[in-house]
Amino acid sequence: MKIEFKKITNKPKHINICYDYRTASFLSNHEIIRLNGELIRLDSNLVKFNGNISGELELICVKTGGEFRKVIHESLTLYFSDGIWEIQSQRKDFDLDIIEFFDGFIAFDLVVESEVTSIRLDYNIKE
Repeated sequence: MKIEFKKITNKPKHINICYDYRTASFLSNHEIIRLNGELIRLDSNLVKFNGNISGELELICVKTGGEFRKVIHESLTLYFSDGIWEIQSQRKDFDLDIIEFFDGFIAFDLVVESEVTSIRLDYNIKE
């Protein structure tokens, strides 16, 4: 799913996206991920997403090497820039990392894939 930067205003825009193995190549059978939250424009080139990522993933336990299923529910705050975000232009009231897009759209498929990859690479232990 892509959302055009210019269609995001200072009025919150609700996002609710669901991915499974049929709609996302980075997920395997029985995995599902949902992205739910709001987008709001902070300035002409900067958009903030505040919400959560949830679902169920198959992970590898770092202690045993075995696979296990884990329910994921994490809050998520992301910032998106339409083009290059120059460090000098960052406001001093918050320190942040910016995800840059260069075609005028926020590609949520890429964002969710990146978040899932980060979860998979984390230190996961079967409880």
